[in-house]
Amino acid sequence: MATAVTKEYCLSLRSGDDEIVPAFQAQDFNRFRDYAGGSTFAVGPNCIPLQRRSGSEWPTVEILFDKRNRPALGVTFALLPEYCRRWSLTEHRWMEIPRTEANVVEGPASFALCKGHGGYNNGNFGYYYWALYPRRKLCKEVGSLKSLLPWLFDLFDNCIPRTWLERPQGYVGEHAFLVASWKIIDRLEKQGRR
Repeated sequence: MATAVTKEYCLSLRSGDDEIVPAFQAQDFNRFRDYAGGSTFAVGPNCIPLQRRSGSEWPTVEILFDKRNRPALGVTFALLPEYCRRWSLTEHRWMEIPRTEANVVEGPASFALCKGHGGYNNGNFGYYYWALYPRRKLCKEVGSLKSLLPWLFDLFDNCIPRTWLERPQGYVGEHAFLVASWKIIDRLEKQGRR
């Protein structure tokens, strides 16, 4: 169970008043009201979306907090080209959408930021159930996340390797897990497993 101090710390993380969001802002990432077309369906209240809107592909990050208010978060990242893809529930097919209407998982590939040691909860920072010293545990986990940000910014500055887009779902680098890609989805559709 999270203590009152831990809950207060989590609220500061969610509001973006912590050290994580300012680190992104220092790298020209910002929050945009029209992110994902301004849709609350595409981006929930437990998400902080950040983008750097420059270049041919926009570096995009979603910091996602646990829906049950447990002290845990994850980071999904991608590069969004000018046009992305969204599955239309009404037309039952992929629709091309401008990147201003897309969220992080609607680009050619999306990745989860990982601690780098593999195993259970490698892509989650925080804890889900209990910790002997909750504040210390959460501070350590957030410290781990902050220590990975220079790696992530360098990856964006030098472009995500194109070979990562061709890989099957799984680890593609020490700190990157390929969550989904157009190649994986196309392959599954050809196999009739959408």
